[in-house]
Amino acid sequence: MGTALSRSESETDLCLKATAFEMPAWPVDGMDVIAVESATKKAALAVRAGGGPHFLEFRTYRFRAHSMYDPELYREKQEVEEWKKRDPIANLVQRLKEQDLWREEDWARMQEEVAREVAKSIEFAEAGSWERVEELGRFVYSEGC
Repeated sequence: MGTALSRSESETDLCLKATAFEMPAWPVDGMDVIAVESATKKAALAVRAGGGPHFLEFRTYRFRAHSMYDPELYREKQEVEEWKKRDPIANLVQRLKEQDLWREEDWARMQEEVAREVAKSIEFAEAGSWERVEELGRFVYSEGC
């Protein structure tokens, strides 16, 4: 969860690693909503056209700690603040406002819809049954071995 790629991987360029499996791969600025949409559409079209699997590395930055028990001793507060200037949602809102495509009532409606969907998902999860202990290891390793 908290291991930097440079400490766990001999090759930290994940797209380069993916090309070793002979699949198209490219990095995407995950902090740019429009870039994410564009790259995803491009890859989806290629896959649906029979182009096989594609690998996209969405390069993002996590603003918050891994958990509420994470003291975040591995990065400076100033680093986080600098990255917050590239917040994808805030930047998309700004872009939409500049293009006169932003309406506050749409934003309020979306937030309400998301809140309802989250509440519905929580209700569904809490109403579900627990996995049997005997099944917890299933699909962790190939069942063919």
